[in-house]
Amino acid sequence: MTQPTERSLQLLVLAERDIVSFRALASHPEVDISATGFFAQQVVEKCLKAVAEYHGIVFRRTHDVDELVDLLLQHKVAMPFPSDQFSVLNPFAVILRYEETPYISMPLAEMGKLVDLAYQWARGVVAA
Repeated sequence: MTQPTERSLQLLVLAERDIVSFRALASHPEVDISATGFFAQQVVEKCLKAVAEYHGIVFRRTHDVDELVDLLLQHKVAMPFPSDQFSVLNPFAVILRYEETPYISMPLAEMGKLVDLAYQWARGVVAA
């Protein structure tokens, strides 16, 4: 197994851990959406990074899923979804963790679909 593949698999394990946290928080209506959205964003971020690692793409430390998607596109990595699919999760990475900022509400079911989409895609690439 190559080093990028090992790191890719590690990132998927971390994404799985965040999926568990996302689902646990999503099942409790009293939990603020900013906390639940944080874990949704983290899943997507780790999945994108896992695919980048798998392809040997070097990326800087970032929580910006748009930056990661752009980097993958620059390296001709095929994605079975629109390139802006995950943009809505970006504010959950940092801004909504530290600021009271108005944002467009997102249904938890939609967040769940994005989490599943990112994870299934990354798993298919990395563990294929």
